[in-house]
Amino acid sequence: MKPKKPGTPPEHCEPPRPRRIVERTWYFDDECRPAECVPCDPCEPECHPGNGGRPPGRPSRGPGQGTGRIPGGGGLTPGDINSPDQPGTFVGPRADMDLPYLFMRANPGDLGARPVVGAPFWESPDIFILAGVAPELAPAVPPALGQIGLAGQPNTLYAHIWNFGKAAASNVLVEFYWVNPALGIDASSVQLIAQTVTAIGARGSGRSHVIVKCPEAWTPRFLNGGHECLLVRVWDNPSDLPGEPKFDASWNRHVAQRNIHVTAPDGFHLMRARMSARERVAIPAAAPSTGPLLLQVGQLYGAPAEVKVERVAPHTMPWLQLHTGQRGVFPLMAAPTGAPTLTPPGVTGGGMPSGPSAAAQWVHGDGQQVGLGSSDDPPGPGEAHVYRVSATQNGHVFGGYTVVVMG
Repeated sequence: MKPKKPGTPPEHCEPPRPRRIVERTWYFDDECRPAECVPCDPCEPECHPGNGGRPPGRPSRGPGQGTGRIPGGGGLTPGDINSPDQPGTFVGPRADMDLPYLFMRANPGDLGARPVVGAPFWESPDIFILAGVAPELAPAVPPALGQIGLAGQPNTLYAHIWNFGKAAASNVLVEFYWVNPALGIDASSVQLIAQTVTAIGARGSGRSHVIVKCPEAWTPRFLNGGHECLLVRVWDNPSDLPGEPKFDASWNRHVAQRNIHVTAPDGFHLMRARMSARERVAIPAAAPSTGPLLLQVGQLYGAPAEVKVERVAPHTMPWLQLHTGQRGVFPLMAAPTGAPTLTPPGVTGGGMPSGPSAAAQWVHGDGQQVGLGSSDDPPGPGEAHVYRVSATQNGHVFGGYTVVVMG
């Protein structure tokens, strides 16, 4: 066997390759970029509220761009890690790099692309509740899906987390939050329930998705009849940071939202209506003290928002399959004998807003809420009314809430 020259590496040696990647640049921050800004005074040097410009509007997330070095996949090298920072620029598609790609689904067909387009992002199938059972008594995996939290009692929460990246994530932080019924959710409105840590394998590893149990109980308050929203945020420290906007499930793949309430007819005040000569006015009938549902609109960032409610068929809400426990099985659509409506906006915390109700309302300014009710007759056995509320700003749906009234 011919001897090797001094200094020749063994045949089994490979070029240096990073085994753990630390993301050096938070690519998608909340800095104001020119394309996202409202036009400013041309005399001002920068378009940013801190520098004399107008507010940039609702936070979004820039698309970034690739350098094209690893189109179609390829490994990161020490040169990639040590090269000068270029914010918003990376060497290839994120899912093709040696990094985790964590997300929670907004809908059953979600593969992690953001923003969510054409489907409600607040009906996540990846947040589960085990009703009336404290975490210390709950199994590691929920025994039933589609359950609804019980107000005033401990409930156990679960999150289903996915990794479509080429690298495993070993320090995954899972954060569970509750929020008062709200359409737009930001850092000022979330209430932390608990945090826990898990690990998840790379795609193709056989462990690229896991179910995580919240270590602390969630006890919905009787405010709004226990209609609180749930939100889960997941991220890896340090290789897949939480990103921006921090709690916006429509833009951020790290965030999942469950703004769903399923109730019997006596748990949601079906408002009766009468017609006057000038306008249709919703008149509450005798009903439980819970009354119509109050929904906070959320921060508007200086622009008006349209809030509207529509009736949808139960089969257009995939989450309901979890509630029935059978794939492809949905409640029947109850006959529309009335209409779902929203009150005009009123001050948050100021009680039920008054004035003519309608299918859509315009909201101007922060600190506003609307009341959701319906003049429909209660659904029959095996039937359901499904009402979906959405809030839109500049053509983008930034929040929503879905109510299902079961017969």
